Amino acid sequence: MSHFVDEPQRTGSSSLPRKLTAVGTVGEQNQLFTVYEKNWNCPDCGQENYPSRPRCFRCKKSKPEGLNNIVMDAAYEAHQAGKVNPWQEVVDPSSFQIYYFNKETNVTQWERPAEMGAAPVATGWFGRGQVGSNASQKYSDLNAKFLSRPARKQKDFVDPKKYHTEGANEYNLWYGRYMGDMNDKADREPAADRCVLEKDAGYTKADQGNAQQKGRRFFCIHFAHGMCAKGADCIFHHRIPLPEDDRQCDELFDIFGRSRHSKHKDDMSGVGSFMKPCRTLFVGNLLKSQYRTPKELEEALWRHFGEWGELESLNVIHRLSIAFPRYRLRTSAEFAKEAMTNQKLDSNEVLSIRWAHDDPNPIAKEAIEKADKDAVLNLLQTKGVSVAPQAFEYPPEYQVPETKRLRLEDGGEVLEEYPELSYPNTDVQYAAAGGSSAGAAGASQEEIDRLSAMSAEEYKTYYENYYAQQSALNRLGLLTGASAAEGASSGDHGSKKRSHAETESGPSSSAVGSSASSAANWQMYKDEASGAMYYFNSETGESTWTTPAGVVPTAK
Repeated sequence: MSHFVDEPQRTGSSSLPRKLTAVGTVGEQNQLFTVYEKNWNCPDCGQENYPSRPRCFRCKKSKPEGLNNIVMDAAYEAHQAGKVNPWQEVVDPSSFQIYYFNKETNVTQWERPAEMGAAPVATGWFGRGQVGSNASQKYSDLNAKFLSRPARKQKDFVDPKKYHTEGANEYNLWYGRYMGDMNDKADREPAADRCVLEKDAGYTKADQGNAQQKGRRFFCIHFAHGMCAKGADCIFHHRIPLPEDDRQCDELFDIFGRSRHSKHKDDMSGVGSFMKPCRTLFVGNLLKSQYRTPKELEEALWRHFGEWGELESLNVIHRLSIAFPRYRLRTSAEFAKEAMTNQKLDSNEVLSIRWAHDDPNPIAKEAIEKADKDAVLNLLQTKGVSVAPQAFEYPPEYQVPETKRLRLEDGGEVLEEYPELSYPNTDVQYAAAGGSSAGAAGASQEEIDRLSAMSAEEYKTYYENYYAQQSALNRLGLLTGASAAEGASSGDHGSKKRSHAETESGPSSSAVGSSASSAANWQMYKDEASGAMYYFNSETGESTWTTPAGVVPTAK
């Protein structure tokens, strides 16, 4: 989760609990980092204000113009100077985990280098770790220490009356939970037990068993709750998850072997979602009044939640008494959620733990979008897929429709039999209108004007021939049903019922320009479908759309 904008508390003090605020995510591909800005102090009253405030919270004085409180760390200074950073993120295609690679020295490491700056304020699906942290090595050393001794029995006897069964009964689709998981009061009661790694963790049969048992990589949920009575005889792990455990954990199961669901519960409790994996926890019921300073509360949160795995960030909203710890590994968040539910920090809290919703902060949304896109491109590159921009291509699922063409009943192309029906070349008109055309390139203005006049005559002849030809084809029954309907929509109305003279002989292109017959034999008729006038020769049976020579138009 990113940093939210808190309102200053009117307690007489100008100090704010948060000193830095994320203002953006920048960087090249595989080198994204967060830019932070420091708070600004009002020059009149000295009140400390968050960077997002345009006016002083106390005296309403405007924020000084030109004030630059951007944190100039090594990553931002190199980015501003245009220097090339040899470090970059790499996604392991088998585990989908991000590690870091130096292109100059060929060094790889799990920890995020300080030269790369802070990870994006919200990292989406892929954890990146805390900059400059050696937490990974610390947890590896701790697990090595734990595995050198047998796991301790946390309880000698588990009274079933004090605990409710989880996931052992029928699953209720309506409520989204198992029949035995209905204890709503549990969220308001302090946990009776707690896991203490320093004295409880150790090896079990899952660590000492055969390869098939080791490959399961499931952890004991009773151990996380601090109430496993089997100790070293347990068939599940009694330690915290490491990156290799996360790598082998199936996405359809959580670290304890429980089936994950496609969606989160409405209250964001439960096992979690495999369609929307989450590494951030919501922590409620904090008692900030029990801590002397906001810094003391934050240190307690880091200490208690950092016990279960590597934390990427911890955002505390002091005015709401809530916090959002984000882990690098999904399995670490799952373990911490069970281990800290209904537990306390350094006071008498009864912590309420849920999965966190997506951060609504626009800065966080931008960071998630960039971080996920960056990681996906990185993953494609590691698999040998080019991510360079290419020329436009239709989407894979798009099917280019076939070109509509008029066809004869025998399947032949109309334009092959009657080429005069083809569309004229309009390149010249396009060039004359201010466009560019390969066919008219280099032509002079006089040539363009001359060709335009010729083309205008071609247009006139083309449409006259087109309508006449369509009527002739339709009259002879050469067009198929679909093509005839298409021809009718383009101006051929011969498919519709006409007058008696038109039914007998219809307009025909063979009569265009004919002057052999006597002018007295030509009569003008009106096309009932289109309203256009045509001429019919009662002697020869010919018809035409154009006025024959020597004929004076007289409508009939």
